[in-house]
Amino acid sequence: MAIGFEPRIEKTIKEIQEKTGLPRWQIVLALEGSKDFKRRIPERVWKGTVREVEEDHQESIELTMLKARFGQAGAIASRVQKVHHRHPTLLERLGDVTVKPIVGLPMAAIILFAVFKLFITAAGFITDGIMVPFFEGPYDSFIRPLVERVFPSGFMHDMLLGASGAGYLESLGILTTGVFVPIGVVLPAVLIFYVLLTLLEDIGYLPRLAVLVDTIFHRIGLHGYSIVPVILSFGCNVPGVMATRILTSDKQRFMMLTLLGISIPCTAQTAVILAVIGPFGLRWVFLIYFILMSIFILMGSMLNRFLKGETPEIAIEIPPYRLPRFSNLLMKTWLRIRQFLLDAVPWVFVGIALVNVLYALNITGYLSRALTPVLGRWLGLPTEAIYPLIIGFLRKDVATGIITPLIDKGIMNLPQAVTTVTILAIYFPCAATFVVFLKELGIRDTLKSTLIMLAVALGVGGILHLLFSI
Repeated sequence: MAIGFEPRIEKTIKEIQEKTGLPRWQIVLALEGSKDFKRRIPERVWKGTVREVEEDHQESIELTMLKARFGQAGAIASRVQKVHHRHPTLLERLGDVTVKPIVGLPMAAIILFAVFKLFITAAGFITDGIMVPFFEGPYDSFIRPLVERVFPSGFMHDMLLGASGAGYLESLGILTTGVFVPIGVVLPAVLIFYVLLTLLEDIGYLPRLAVLVDTIFHRIGLHGYSIVPVILSFGCNVPGVMATRILTSDKQRFMMLTLLGISIPCTAQTAVILAVIGPFGLRWVFLIYFILMSIFILMGSMLNRFLKGETPEIAIEIPPYRLPRFSNLLMKTWLRIRQFLLDAVPWVFVGIALVNVLYALNITGYLSRALTPVLGRWLGLPTEAIYPLIIGFLRKDVATGIITPLIDKGIMNLPQAVTTVTILAIYFPCAATFVVFLKELGIRDTLKSTLIMLAVALGVGGILHLLFSI
């Protein structure tokens, strides 16, 4: 369709065409401001033909041409468009409401509570009802005689099968704990969590949740999409760490990973808090979670202030609410599970092997004896509490079985138990998360993050001991 301009501009186009021999479309683009085509018109021709138009309109020829272009576009649109009034649908109204803080935040709390309830129920059923009977039954009957036929005892026996008489969670063998933890414990949690996360994403709720918390996260140098690793880490720190790849800068990823390790308790840590401290009253449980959330905000603000690098802006696109497609849900979940299996599981084997080497060399025993005087004075803990702090690096829920007998025997009182559990939640993620930290951050940044975690854990533990003493 040919587009014409007012007579004076058409005259200018024709004059330039006669003097230069350029095609009309190149002259039009030059008049609209294209520098590449403007260079093809001699300066004397340009000034001689354009000056009159600019004097008449009291503006540049580029602006006049663009106004004419947009005017013609509007005329065409008015002829082909039909505007009808319609009322917003229920989903559109719901979409508007869920991004407004007054209504959106309570709705977010209800939705997240329902998601966590469903997650814990479904993941617990798969682990306790399917995985545990399988590993302790058919799998154990197959793998144990196979290994003991070659290594009836000794270091390799303990490396592959772990301590004799211990369960699959506590034995710390590569073919027992090393297989059971990622496949029997973590994988069901990751599977259920990724299904729920993909469902929220496909429906269109996840971007709205990111909008709701964007202002809060901006205050500590992060963005609303940081809520995704936080949500995942409440289930398991491993997929939470891997989810930080959605963040756009090294500064943000380092901050988020460090904050996840310090202040976001996974399901195993939550089990420790509820099992050990819960019987003494919910106010003590709330105290621990209040401490963790306070650390998240304070440490986030400090890291944002001291770390170099800008916080780039991220535009959060809010799609309309829609019904999820089953094929899309299945494909996204499979891709995420596949990534977990390829990236995380091999590192779990590395971590378990490293732990066995430390035990074989009795390094954990030396650490226990070396740290007892310092931690005992600063944290006010009995000597026996040092061992669960060390074993807590391997598995937080295993540490529960060590702390509870100490309380029952009167070796540890309630304030000491609260201090121990709080330090367990802060001071370090589990071995599986630590090796994924190494993969995501590298050795140098992992060391920095580790030192921050240890400093915060010792500082909070010392403050708790001081307050309880007062």
